[in-house]
Amino acid sequence: MEKIKILLLLSFIAFVNMIYAGEPITFSAKDLQGNDHSIEQYRGKWVVVNYWGTFCGPCIREMPELSAFHQKRKNDDAVVLGINQEDIPAKLLANFTRNLKVSFPSLIVPFEEKTPFGNVTVLPSTFIVNPQGELVARQSGAITIQMLDDYIELKKQPILP
Repeated sequence: MEKIKILLLLSFIAFVNMIYAGEPITFSAKDLQGNDHSIEQYRGKWVVVNYWGTFCGPCIREMPELSAFHQKRKNDDAVVLGINQEDIPAKLLANFTRNLKVSFPSLIVPFEEKTPFGNVTVLPSTFIVNPQGELVARQSGAITIQMLDDYIELKKQPILP
């Protein structure tokens, strides 16, 4: 069992850049329906923050994965928040996410390369905030539900002796 944990960690590090947890992240924004979302309101849950664009093929391909992850865990231990990195009307963005059947909140934030989570130079970019509100990982490029599940489950395990 311990060997499996180590192998999972090593394979996952190839995909996700680990970040040492520090100060809790402060971030809030409204979604397409005008509801407020903040990292603070999700304390006690993992928060997956995904920066994406409508023009980005890998972003669109990962949307079903992120939606499935959000649906599976939103009432338990994790949520996804999507942030579109374009300056497009909210109505167009709402239509786009509805057509893709996106299940997680899409937040309206002005375009920014430097975000409260770190620089976004590649789309998609995903940041993982732990239940204490600390940034602990980032992924530049597409992510899968399996990667997210593996990471969170591994982090829930006690540290190996």
